[in-house]
Amino acid sequence: MKTHFLFFTLLMQSYKATKFSVLMLIASLIIASCGLSTVLIINASAKQSYSNTNTLLIDNVQYQVLAENPKTPLTKQDYVTLRRQGFSQLIAIAQSSAHIYQDDIRLSSRRVMITGIDTVSLLGALNDNSAQNSNNANSTVNQSTPFLGAMPFSAPVGIVHPSLLKQLNDDARSSRQVGGTNKLSIYIDRQSSDNSQQGAATTFLPDLVSFEDPSLGNDVITDIGEYFRLFPASKLSSLLLVSDASGESLEQLVNMIKGYLPAHLTLMPLSNNNEQGELTDSFHMNLLAMALLMFVVCLFIVINAVNLVINARMPWFKICRQLGISRYKIFISQIVEISLITFIACCLGIYASIHLSNLVAPSIQATLEGLYGVQVGYGSSALVVLFVKVFGISLCGSLLATLAPFSISNKSLSTTKSSDNFKQNERMWYRTFWLLSVGFALLAFSILHFSSTLWLLLVATAVLILSGCSLLLANYPQVINGLYRLIPTRFVLLRLSTKQSIALSGKTKVACCAFFIAATSNIGMNLMVDSFRGATVNWLESRLTTDYYLYYEGKENIVALANTADVEIYQRFENTISFRGQKLQQYSYPTTQQFKQAMVFYQLGNEDALWQQFEAQEAILVNQQFAFAFDYSLGDAVSMANPATGLMQSYSIRGIFYDFGNPSKQVLFPLSSFDSAIAKSSIYSINTDELGLERFKIVLAGANIDYERSLLNSAELLAISKETFDRTFVITDGLNIVTLLVAALSLACAIVVLMNDVRPQNMLIRSLGVSAFKTQVLALFQYLLLCLIALIFATPFGILLSWVLIYDINLTAFQWTYPLQINFFKIAFIYALSLAVVIVVICIPIIRAGKRPLIEDIRWLN
Repeated sequence: MKTHFLFFTLLMQSYKATKFSVLMLIASLIIASCGLSTVLIINASAKQSYSNTNTLLIDNVQYQVLAENPKTPLTKQDYVTLRRQGFSQLIAIAQSSAHIYQDDIRLSSRRVMITGIDTVSLLGALNDNSAQNSNNANSTVNQSTPFLGAMPFSAPVGIVHPSLLKQLNDDARSSRQVGGTNKLSIYIDRQSSDNSQQGAATTFLPDLVSFEDPSLGNDVITDIGEYFRLFPASKLSSLLLVSDASGESLEQLVNMIKGYLPAHLTLMPLSNNNEQGELTDSFHMNLLAMALLMFVVCLFIVINAVNLVINARMPWFKICRQLGISRYKIFISQIVEISLITFIACCLGIYASIHLSNLVAPSIQATLEGLYGVQVGYGSSALVVLFVKVFGISLCGSLLATLAPFSISNKSLSTTKSSDNFKQNERMWYRTFWLLSVGFALLAFSILHFSSTLWLLLVATAVLILSGCSLLLANYPQVINGLYRLIPTRFVLLRLSTKQSIALSGKTKVACCAFFIAATSNIGMNLMVDSFRGATVNWLESRLTTDYYLYYEGKENIVALANTADVEIYQRFENTISFRGQKLQQYSYPTTQQFKQAMVFYQLGNEDALWQQFEAQEAILVNQQFAFAFDYSLGDAVSMANPATGLMQSYSIRGIFYDFGNPSKQVLFPLSSFDSAIAKSSIYSINTDELGLERFKIVLAGANIDYERSLLNSAELLAISKETFDRTFVITDGLNIVTLLVAALSLACAIVVLMNDVRPQNMLIRSLGVSAFKTQVLALFQYLLLCLIALIFATPFGILLSWVLIYDINLTAFQWTYPLQINFFKIAFIYALSLAVVIVVICIPIIRAGKRPLIEDIRWLN
């Protein structure tokens, strides 16, 4: 008992010498767990959101009635007629978007989707369904559609997510004017199809009530009567088929409804949730990969921090060994301590991640909605499940990170002598690293060559980076020896410092690996983004061939207006069909010489013959997304519905065009394939001079079309696209900086550990008359030399990583690729940035050690 008490007393005394390392250990685990749990929260809540985004809080919805053509929309009379024919399962839905204001001050950063639901008919449909399956119909209704319980039918209300309501209330309080009203409002333009503030009427919203549901994002759900008070000129969006029937019963109901539908309406299944999940899997996988990269790099800090703790406690441990305390008890106490620290760090990290996920929620919402066209919110995450996941991963990582330091300390504690020296077989290590490098490279090549599964491809990238780490560690001594021979003999201190770098490379393996991983990912991600940016800009400059573009979805005949103004205009016809169970966009493409030269694609055969077959409606052009998703190649024949007639027709794929950043699959047809009387058009290309443009603006203004917002020139579109692109990849730049900082911190931890090891050499150099400043510069040179060599080795692996990201992962995730552009100025900038970050971080312990008086080092040695 006295021995155990003495052991714990010595252990507590050792905390005075390990305060810095313990704090570093806690900080690294907090960062790792915070990053990991933030991504888990975002992924889980976003998946909950888009999994039922199309059902609008209503269960048992698999089909919806839509208009075939926007020019013949779904009307209230259609709804009344179908209900009178006995189809009480059809529930009307109407949707519009608008900004929310208070006293002419806009509160919402993005447009809010306002949805009206025929709640009275919904209650009747739910009661009819539940009456057939339950004696307590009202209870079943409340369980299946709980948002109805939040709607007091005595007064109109709007259902919103608590986070959106809090945001609006906070913005309203901060912007409330003296003498203003508390009511929220929207602006409705009575004369145009969009909601603009200019010349618009003010319409007050009903009282907003919070309701927490994952599928509520930037949405306001209200009764359809209240909706039409807000938007009196709006049309119905769709009719949802609410029925718990399945199998043959559902099929009979669907066929019966189809038989009574008017010609301008169609009954279609809702978007497949599994398909939507597959689309966003790549997004979530990338988020998770980022978090795991951060987690792994943080674990390198954990390794160095544990190593620092054990080195600082080694004298205390040896005293414990001399007192008869076994190595087993010493290690168990350290494992218990690491587990306790991990538990505390995970609690703090998860708490911080909840607030962090709320901060980035609007950005993630905008990204998912922009990429996949789904309205998402943020649901509640089970904290117990989240804690178990994060703590389990963190604890496993922490315990694995202690293996190497414990293994070294085990050899040191195998004897009770006060000092113990042992020499490792370096040649064995070098052979091992070479074998690991070759083995990891072969494994990565095999996965990339034979697998097309996204998570396996991400594993292959990790294995590829590990191969580079092993190659770096195997060649450090040879490279440094080569540099040593190149230094003239008159530079004695520089040669001595270079020679000492060989010993440092063996003692800083973990820190150098962390820096290598950060540098490789930095180079790979930057080259990938830079290639994407260059390819997108070149593609846009080629495709934006006309002078101006008009975006309009109203009822006015834009072609007729353009003819009145005597300007040349081309409209893009649009059609959406179902192809092999997925949505397919059919677009028109003009065949003038100007548009032929603008097409960026790879083709089959002579280009003139291609366009001749295209104009004859024998050939089509498809984007990469279509070709790669359905495994089509140039020259293949494909059967699909004709855009005008809807009849199946066989076409030959003669060209595959680039369509960067588009998640949709598209096919291009000539203008003659579309019927202008029924085809939809929203984008118009315009060729004209300044005088023609002014004439066209006057005509548009006479038709009450806001050309200030919808008419853009090519330069403006290109600038907007570049700005949007740069905003999209800000998170990548931030991730690169953070990984470099974490890697530099890992290196700084290693320096703190090694300071005691190099104190005799530094003391000897300083006793020969070398100033403290020169010893600091030489120490900085040693570590910068290690980092520079790591950067040189990271460069080919970073280029290879960007190639894998573009031609394997991007292809698998999004079904499109782009050319890899290697910009050596970009690589040089990464070199400069990486070394600058390292200098800033590692100068702190080096300067601190250099300020120590020489006599103090002599006393420490004695």
